[in-house]
Amino acid sequence: MRALLIGKAMPSAARLSRVLRERGWQVETLAALPPTPRPADVVVVGEDGRSLRDRLARARKTFPGALVVTLLANPDGAAPADRAGAMAMGADDQVDAGLPGDLVVDRLLALLRLKRQGPRLAYALDDLTVDVRQRRVRRAGRDILLSSREFQLLVLLLQADGAVVPRTAILDRLWAGDMDVADNAVDALASRLRRRLDGPGQPRLLHTLRGVGYCLVSGTGMDQALAA
Repeated sequence: MRALLIGKAMPSAARLSRVLRERGWQVETLAALPPTPRPADVVVVGEDGRSLRDRLARARKTFPGALVVTLLANPDGAAPADRAGAMAMGADDQVDAGLPGDLVVDRLLALLRLKRQGPRLAYALDDLTVDVRQRRVRRAGRDILLSSREFQLLVLLLQADGAVVPRTAILDRLWAGDMDVADNAVDALASRLRRRLDGPGQPRLLHTLRGVGYCLVSGTGMDQALAA
């Protein structure tokens, strides 16, 4: 994976660079956006006081296939308003380099997979089928009625193709800009979706990785993943 870090030198940028390099990423740090494109999977735009909206727009134009994120400069952590504001200005997400390194990288990879996947109108997993256009969900011939947000979570997890989607990524996608969302909103939503998906005697499809997030895989697939 290749990452570009754009902006003035900051401790948070140095830590993110170290985290990525330790996990085999190619990292290049630049003071400003380059005038011409170069290979990059993730472009991190620093918040250095200049017009963030303009720099994000130029980053998207220069790197149309890359994940474009901002870098949190506040060492005390991101407030929902900070992340929502960055996304409203054109960022795909906001990176908190103060989080554990594995969580930072897992989040970037999950968002990158979601960004690169083209729109799909149908999904199938074991005996579960989802028609996105008609918003129809069936399992083993049984129709499953979901709320709008439950359906959004189901499709988000299916898009990840078995990978774990971090709780923070789910929060940002389903409650972007909502400052009043409860801390346990993601867990409560996942619990409701699981109850609707799993009928009597059916293997569980929605799995929890405590402290990380959720994934949607067959029972056999999850057993294999845990044994690996």
